Amino acid sequence: MRSSLLLRFALLACVMVPVCSAQDAPSAETFLQSIYARYTKNGPGVEIGGPHAGGYLHSSLIALLRKDTRALGSGEVGVLDGDPFCSCQDWDGIYDLRIEVGEVKEDTAEALVSFALFKNAKPQDMRSLMITLAQEKGAWRVWNVVDRSDAKAVFDLRGELKKEIREHGRDRK
Repeated sequence: MRSSLLLRFALLACVMVPVCSAQDAPSAETFLQSIYARYTKNGPGVEIGGPHAGGYLHSSLIALLRKDTRALGSGEVGVLDGDPFCSCQDWDGIYDLRIEVGEVKEDTAEALVSFALFKNAKPQDMRSLMITLAQEKGAWRVWNVVDRSDAKAVFDLRGELKKEIREHGRDRK
């Protein structure tokens, strides 16, 4: 009897609770704000390879980062020699942060994120990132970061990781 009652409640919950539907632009912006709130003076940033990376990065991006580390071997830096969220190695804060979330599709969103790493920065010193978000387990996670700060040297994190893995995979054969 008791297990039958629990089963009925479980089935009712499945019917009543909607399956993870596409999230909206405000929730994507809130997620990105939570990332950049970590970049205050002496703030922790986002530990890309740390134990809490899954709270920010999509599991497929984490898998690529790990595969890249294995392909390079110990002690090698690789394409990711800084923090992809600030396009830097060190920061004293994030200034003039602007997050513009574009159209949210079924389970993805793109956002243009711009900011400066110091107060009173000139326009040419502004960072410009296109961050692609994807849903995972009902929450936004970063699927890719494209640094467009220098039009002559656009850096596509996911693309560069894949390229480096291919190149170093050949070197090890």
